[in-house]
Amino acid sequence: MRVWRLTKPEHAPGLDGEGARLYGGRWNSPGLPVVYTASSLALAALEVFVHLPPAMRRPSGLPELVAIALDLPVSDIAAPEELPPSGGAAFRAIGDAWLAGKGSLALRVPSQVIRHDTNILINPHHPGIARVTVAFQEPFHFDDRLGT
Repeated sequence: MRVWRLTKPEHAPGLDGEGARLYGGRWNSPGLPVVYTASSLALAALEVFVHLPPAMRRPSGLPELVAIALDLPVSDIAAPEELPPSGGAAFRAIGDAWLAGKGSLALRVPSQVIRHDTNILINPHHPGIARVTVAFQEPFHFDDRLGT
């Protein structure tokens, strides 16, 4: 399966999960590394855009990024059996348990930005991380119209 991530050029390809380890995320607590990816480049762009500070959401503030296409076996992707009705700590508990169990290389979860689309979390400490390959990477620029 091809998944996508956007990152700053100096962090590419960013398969160590360091940013998520430092700050935590929707599906992980601080201290636990995770590589957040999206099922499409468009979703990856939206996921990054909604997290930009308002001052960066204008043509002169839009960051230069690198789009990274990753390939991983579909058989290495699991999904939570059930999702709680609310997020927050409940989602982090699911992600933290998945990371600790190391039962699968990746976890398919719903996007908060587009509920009917998916993000794929990758556990950089899973033994199968070697099966994740960088298909290609290229510069990514947000269209200036997004910042108006």
